Amino acid sequence: MINKLKFIFLSIFGFIFFLMPFSINGESKIAISHIVNFVTGNILDPFITFTVIVAWIVLLATLLFMFYTSSSNFLNSLFKASPLNVVLRVAGSFLYLMVINRWFEGFGFADMILDGNTGGLMAGEGGLLTTLYITFFVGILALPLLTHFGIVEFIGILLGPAVVKLFRVPGYSTIDAIASFVGDGTIGIVVTDNQYQRGYYNRREAYIIATSFSIVGIAFASAVAEELGFGHIFPVFYGSIALITVILAFITSRMPLKKFKPEYYEGVTPVTEDIPEGKTVFQHAYDSAIRQAGSARISDVIVESLKNILNIYVGFLPVIMAVGTLSLVIAEYTPFFSLISAPLVYLYELIGYSTEVAKAMAPASLAGFADMYLPALFIGGSVSEASRFFIGVLAFTQLVFMSETGMILVKTKIGLSFWDVIKVFLFRTLLSIPLLILITNLLAALGVLSF
Repeated sequence: MINKLKFIFLSIFGFIFFLMPFSINGESKIAISHIVNFVTGNILDPFITFTVIVAWIVLLATLLFMFYTSSSNFLNSLFKASPLNVVLRVAGSFLYLMVINRWFEGFGFADMILDGNTGGLMAGEGGLLTTLYITFFVGILALPLLTHFGIVEFIGILLGPAVVKLFRVPGYSTIDAIASFVGDGTIGIVVTDNQYQRGYYNRREAYIIATSFSIVGIAFASAVAEELGFGHIFPVFYGSIALITVILAFITSRMPLKKFKPEYYEGVTPVTEDIPEGKTVFQHAYDSAIRQAGSARISDVIVESLKNILNIYVGFLPVIMAVGTLSLVIAEYTPFFSLISAPLVYLYELIGYSTEVAKAMAPASLAGFADMYLPALFIGGSVSEASRFFIGVLAFTQLVFMSETGMILVKTKIGLSFWDVIKVFLFRTLLSIPLLILITNLLAALGVLSF
């Protein structure tokens, strides 16, 4: 009976927490968004102080553990890193402290980093890192409600046949997509990596799910749609993102993917979805969920979640700060994106955009590799509705941006290298563009958009 209650009530609470928006002060959002708003609106200064302490700990401990080995395997796994990761962690922590404390203000290159469109976009009040510190702490602490107490098994087994047929991955992946859809793409990737390490996916399946299903959260998409002037047609805007994402997932699942073989994570027993004879799909799904709920001890799950939070704070967020800030400086202060995107100007002119609009669209098409919000900044002033819609949707279907999801993909156990992430970005960009040409022209023909 206890196991049934754990499955039913904890799973319901998980769905309510992650999936169901509710209104506070007239704003309808999911729980994590309300918590982020509460922290940033009421206790921002103490929270920033907390993140500064974390940054100092990561900076000093990373340097210390280059020469010191602890008797604790966990501390060693937390702070010891490869030379590249040591550089990125130290640089990211230092840059975070630099932006928060306004170090070296008035010096040439320092001002580039402290700029509100570069380091200032990453750290401090309204900064990406501030949101991520809160989101990861709350999200990862609550994530087991969706992953450890049976709902993954229940939904996965019920939807397994359809998902396997369409995308050649287990039905369990549905929960990853849902977590991304209502929460954040980074949460979806973390869920996928976690499930891969627990034996729910093999490496090929985990790659497909992490690079295809981790659609950006609907809350962030709504904010960008408002920024670009599409709040009134948001269902069309997000529907286009979802449609292209599904098409690309269908294509990705049928590619050779020679590097990502159908092998399970070392040392784990694969979790199967076979339905025993004499049971219906629903019965098997329910029984499997109850078994999983019974095997998960709440105390162990909490400890595991806290360790995952520490790993994120030490290993992910400083790296995101370092790579994101550098990418934004390049985008803001150099013609790099304009140069590498020059061929796209001719493409956009060919399909009907003016030269002026095409020149704004081209760098915006690739700037999303640095940060997903950059394309909106690049194209926000365009007089062409169609161009703003095109770039806005493209930024989301590209999926990979190095200030966040790109680096998280590299840090997973799935085995993506930096070059693999670049290939994912280019692949999704090249396939999204023709699909968006069709969708944008159709919407223009229907009078929804104007060129």
